[in-house]
Amino acid sequence: MKNTIFKGSIILIIAGVLGKVLGAIYRIPLSNVLGAEGIGLYQMVFSVFSVVLILSSGGISASVAHSVAKIRAGAGGSEKNVLFKALGFSFFASLFFALVFLIFGANIAALQGAPEAKMAYQMAGLALLFSALLAPFRGLTQGHQNMAPTAISQTLEQVFKLIFGLSFAYLFSRQGTAMGVFGAFLGLGLAEIIAFAYLLFSARKFKFSGFGFVQGFWKSNFSITASSLIIPLVLLFDSFVVVNILSGYMSGAMATALYGLQSGVVSSLINFPVVISVSLSLALLPQLSFNLSQKNFAAASQNLSSVFMVMLFILVPCALVLFFFGGEVIALLYPALDGALLATASTLLQISAVQIVFISFLQVSVSVFQSIGKAHIPIFILVGAGVVKAILTVLLVGAPQINIFGVAAANVAFYGIAAAVSLWLAKKFVPFALPEKPLLFLAISFATLSASFLLINVYFDVLVAKIFFAGISGLVLYILPIFYLDFFGIKSALLKRKML
Repeated sequence: MKNTIFKGSIILIIAGVLGKVLGAIYRIPLSNVLGAEGIGLYQMVFSVFSVVLILSSGGISASVAHSVAKIRAGAGGSEKNVLFKALGFSFFASLFFALVFLIFGANIAALQGAPEAKMAYQMAGLALLFSALLAPFRGLTQGHQNMAPTAISQTLEQVFKLIFGLSFAYLFSRQGTAMGVFGAFLGLGLAEIIAFAYLLFSARKFKFSGFGFVQGFWKSNFSITASSLIIPLVLLFDSFVVVNILSGYMSGAMATALYGLQSGVVSSLINFPVVISVSLSLALLPQLSFNLSQKNFAAASQNLSSVFMVMLFILVPCALVLFFFGGEVIALLYPALDGALLATASTLLQISAVQIVFISFLQVSVSVFQSIGKAHIPIFILVGAGVVKAILTVLLVGAPQINIFGVAAANVAFYGIAAAVSLWLAKKFVPFALPEKPLLFLAISFATLSASFLLINVYFDVLVAKIFFAGISGLVLYILPIFYLDFFGIKSALLKRKML
């Protein structure tokens, strides 16, 4: 069972990493084309887009995967019935919001303090309609622990967003920054159409199983959608509040640029390693649902322990690298940023680096609640943390000496509170424990790597030297000891294969 999770996770991680690489390749020239202000406009529209996308399909993928896994475990119901329910909901909901964007896009943009974004909202409706229809098909195959269609469709999205998004952003930006953002969303819409066409073609030969109606689908979808909606709503709150507050003591263009740094540049770098936890969560949900439906609590606990251990060993070093070398990473990936904006982005990334671990713990904990049919629990946790985050954002951003850094600090508080409470409650429902030896090693490595990276920053100024010695430190102090201590069985597997 554990191998199934990690096999599916590896497929999604490869696709996710490829997608993030393509996304980084996309963001670098897009930043050069649109500038910091243009990225700010793009993120303001995208924050609203993300919320309505979740309203249209946010819980559908996980609900379909959960329901299909239960049907496979013998709980009764029809996979085809589940799929058509999901498709119907996603189509009509996304069509409604696409019309809202078309008719009221100018009003939404004005409320955000960026009336020039109205054309981008109207084009975002096209992307929304097809993006929402991807979720039911992805959930169907995930329920069978087949992650390949999801991975391929995600890769297609990124590849064609890169091709069409950059091309249209460049062509339309000749008419102004706002039109460049419009072109980026036009490219996103075309990419979603291609990904949907692939999933629709793949589903033609799918063999459905089960008969009758599955119980609890809509309840599950509502709970998962509601819990999935909180974080985008928190980010949506920022898109309406942050620029308006900053504009009280700086120019509107600078306020939008600073918002673009936090929501575009820094967030995209934080989300890069988080793709690992997203992939693990997607692969974990159907397996946990299957095990718990068969009352196999020991297997569920073992799967969960393994997922958390893998996450810790991968994501903690990622957080350290971004904390100590954030400025170098941003300068390398976003050469268009000037000195002042680069320094601001570097500090924002340092503050935000710890979010990598918090977000990942939160995602896996939410998967636990979804698998046991208690997807409503994260709603209360996230709402409580979101209230704290909203208050902190207003207070901190309202202080000119703190300004945009208040958003990063408030985000850390939000994810830290939500992750701690979610993990504590999830452990009560599906008890698990992490081995003491790997945890002790991780604590020691955290200290030694931190000291090593600090010394590298003190004694070296050249980027190439920093990269070289950071790589040597990681190899000697982390990767080789992991292999020698055989935490993940890699050494044993290689020796066994050699003996055969």
